[in-house]
Amino acid sequence: MMKKDQKTLLMALLALCMGVILAGGLHYVSTMREDLTAQAVRNVMTVTRQQQQALDNFISGDRERLHSFADYFSKNGSEDADMIRSQLKVFGEVDAFYTVVNLYNGRFFSNKSNQVFQLEGEELASYRALMGDGVRDPFTGLNASGAMFGYYESFTFANGIRGLIQKSYDRNKVSEAFSLSFYDDRGLGYVVNQKGDILLHSNGTLDGREYDNILDALSGGHDAQEEAEEFLDALQRREPGSAVFAGGGGSFVYTYVPVENVPGWTLVSVVSMDAITEETEQILRDSQLTFLLLMGILAVCAIVVLLIWRTHKDIAQKDREIRYQVELFDIFSSYLSSNTNDVYMLIDLDRERIEYISPNVERVLGIPPGEISADIRSFVGTGNGEEKLDADEIYAMEPGDAIKPITTSWTNPRTKQYQWFQVNIYCTAVQGESRLVLYISDRTEERKIQDGLSEALDLARMANDAKSAFLSSVSHDIRTPMNAIIGLVALLREEPDDPEVVLEYTQRIDAASQHLLGLINDVLDMNKIESGSASLNLSEMSMAGVVEEINTIIRPQAKAKDQVFDIFVSSLVYEHLQGDKLRINQILINLLSNAVKYTPAGGRIEMRVEELPQVVEKYSRIRFTISDNGLGMSPEYLKVIFDPFTREEKKSTHGIQGTGLGMAITKSLVDLMGGSIRVESTPGRGSTFTVELELRIQEREEDPRFWKDHKVARMIVADDEEEICRNIARAMEGTGVVTDRSTDGETAVQMMRTAWEEGRPYDLILLDWKMPGLDGLETARRIRESYPEEIPILLFTAYDWGEIEQEAREIGVDHFLPKPFFMSTFKEAIRRVMGDTGKVETSEDSAVEGRHILVVDDIEVNRLILVKILRTLGAECDTAANGQEALDAFEASEPGEYDIILMDVQMPVMDGYAATRAIRASRHPEAKTVPIIAMTANAFMDDVRDAISSGMDAHIAKPVQVDKLKSTIRQVLDSRTQQGTEDGEGSSEL
Repeated sequence: MMKKDQKTLLMALLALCMGVILAGGLHYVSTMREDLTAQAVRNVMTVTRQQQQALDNFISGDRERLHSFADYFSKNGSEDADMIRSQLKVFGEVDAFYTVVNLYNGRFFSNKSNQVFQLEGEELASYRALMGDGVRDPFTGLNASGAMFGYYESFTFANGIRGLIQKSYDRNKVSEAFSLSFYDDRGLGYVVNQKGDILLHSNGTLDGREYDNILDALSGGHDAQEEAEEFLDALQRREPGSAVFAGGGGSFVYTYVPVENVPGWTLVSVVSMDAITEETEQILRDSQLTFLLLMGILAVCAIVVLLIWRTHKDIAQKDREIRYQVELFDIFSSYLSSNTNDVYMLIDLDRERIEYISPNVERVLGIPPGEISADIRSFVGTGNGEEKLDADEIYAMEPGDAIKPITTSWTNPRTKQYQWFQVNIYCTAVQGESRLVLYISDRTEERKIQDGLSEALDLARMANDAKSAFLSSVSHDIRTPMNAIIGLVALLREEPDDPEVVLEYTQRIDAASQHLLGLINDVLDMNKIESGSASLNLSEMSMAGVVEEINTIIRPQAKAKDQVFDIFVSSLVYEHLQGDKLRINQILINLLSNAVKYTPAGGRIEMRVEELPQVVEKYSRIRFTISDNGLGMSPEYLKVIFDPFTREEKKSTHGIQGTGLGMAITKSLVDLMGGSIRVESTPGRGSTFTVELELRIQEREEDPRFWKDHKVARMIVADDEEEICRNIARAMEGTGVVTDRSTDGETAVQMMRTAWEEGRPYDLILLDWKMPGLDGLETARRIRESYPEEIPILLFTAYDWGEIEQEAREIGVDHFLPKPFFMSTFKEAIRRVMGDTGKVETSEDSAVEGRHILVVDDIEVNRLILVKILRTLGAECDTAANGQEALDAFEASEPGEYDIILMDVQMPVMDGYAATRAIRASRHPEAKTVPIIAMTANAFMDDVRDAISSGMDAHIAKPVQVDKLKSTIRQVLDSRTQQGTEDGEGSSEL
């Protein structure tokens, strides 16, 4: 009877639940329609905002580009009509209309026509009224048939004439590009002004009609009139919002968002309420179907519960059968355990005995079952891997408790192999008593696979990090000389009329450019550096040139951080050496760039260059010492500083970019040159790097009469640093010139006066610019005021002398000499000041002068540059745009017409190799003898070999270096001349 009552109660509860669910479903359906409609309006507003952002981004991007074009035209004169047309011609193929208007005379230029139109009257006045920059409401363009939409910006030409540039589009095309399309093309978009006038609109019509004002679509009722006024007020206040209006074709939802980049414009989306209602009804129908499905599931669940209830008695009756089946499972599991690496145990913790253990326990764990049974507590506490079993925690478990899977490990006593296991432990009740179930799974093979995959992943990440670090390092290293180039170009624009300044800056630009070119070559050859197969390009180099290039690149960096950067050069016996100048520059720039980066603002950086006693005859030992008072490095990091991709990560270096490649490359290059590098550093006090290289001495004959020819017998050096004075005096030893020195300007003036009174005046004065007391300028002024004889005065400084150059010239300073002191630069300055009586070498220039050269290159800019250089050197040039044109020109030429052919390699129609082979195979009398020089950006040794094998005489790598071009032409012509002489002698002997 009790069971029947329980069954009735359960049925009543199920019926009550279904009734509640049914009532809730009906309420849900009744309220969902309103919520979906409101959500649909919000969705339309979201779409409207997205389209507004897209339109704003489009307008903003176009206006930025228009501003850059206006800035370009402002740098040119308004009278240069050809320039304006050529610049606008670039945009001839685009859909937009680009126009430039001279607001002074009304001349109108367009990218769609080569004709220059003349604006007059109201049309010109409308353009003159446009001030600043902005977006124009749709207007009628001069070259367009329909309404236009676009932007404008006024500017001033370089000659002061006011101009205006305008970019405009066909309004219909803009409408197509920003046409809203949703709710199966029943949603439309409009751009309106604050009066509601439609400026841009989507493709399609509202209720089958087109309107000029969006308010015209509203019905004329009183309520609609009030809502229209509120809508118009929102447009004028530039507020976003939404509203529902009744139109001729039914009700419509209006959502509107102001356009940020154009004051007074608003983007309005209009969607038919019927479209929203149809979507809502579809969702409701789907919801109703889901509700019915849910009710069906509940009904099935009720039936299942009833079945469970009815089968409960049967389950109890079959309990004994289930226990029997459990026994059968134990037998079956024993079979599985014999063929798998999983171990099962059932432990009675209260009696500390194992009731069941898999037969495979000794095979898998290496422990006999008897040892486990003898000391169960010790066994369950076994393991020393990532996690360890806690015997006390296990013995405290109650039925129903479980320990999360534990990964542990131990050495198999039988196989002596290290194994990994996953242990699952849970406590259960068997006939009212606690039993512990252990499931131990051998995961050694999985762990090996996982470790292998993890290692592979780490290697992949390291490779990816290395690539990213490499690209960042390359970007930094390229920007370093590029910064010097850009800065010097900016300075060059400020002083274009001073020949000496122009020469100085162009020399520095050339130095930085050469370093940049070298860096690019290094990037392409990085694999050789890392593998140890990199080679050196040994050539004559000047230590003065090396130091000057380093100074040009590093000093602007140090100045930007308000750091003191000094270079000290002890007297060098040999300034001209043989070595890889590019590699040496790379070593020094790496070390100095790091010093700049890791030295705080206001710090000090020094580079010392000194010549050590010779060890090997005809080799000079040069020591470079770079020191700073920056952050310093820890002793631990100094042990790995030259390993690739290592950086010392600490708080003080956080935010400083670096890849950890610079020091590794530096060490590799020093080792490649057979030199040595060492470092000393103290955290917080700075670092010192010392590089020693042995470089072969480049033998040069010195002019023993130089000082006598230039009438320099006595000179005075004034510098506040005694070390600099001593180095200069030491360098002048052996020249026969008496060199007196002073550490201040006052003493120099007194020495000058004493020498004058004794009848032993100085022939040359070298003054430091910045000295305490009397600086170099004031010292020079007093000397010029006191002594009428024009004694040459050179101003010696490590700073940019541009700011004092005019004042120094007015005082009477004859020339400027950069620090540090080099004999070669000192002699060059004397030649400029006193005149050079030596013979001027002009052989390379004369080799080019008067020659008729055929220039072959498919890039017009390259042809123009090369022709300009050659004509400056006195050559006459013809040009060809590809190998076929070059072949045709040569075959049509008279014998002796072309002295040289400069041939590019990669060209369309016919490349340089094919053209050279065709020329050599032609019937022209000079086909075999005309000199052909490859001039290409393919700069590897393989490219040089390919050029020679195709029949060319020499190879010059781009970019073109004038000195290299002249020397190569001279060598090729000399070689051809010598070959012709030998051929002639052979003929006479026959």
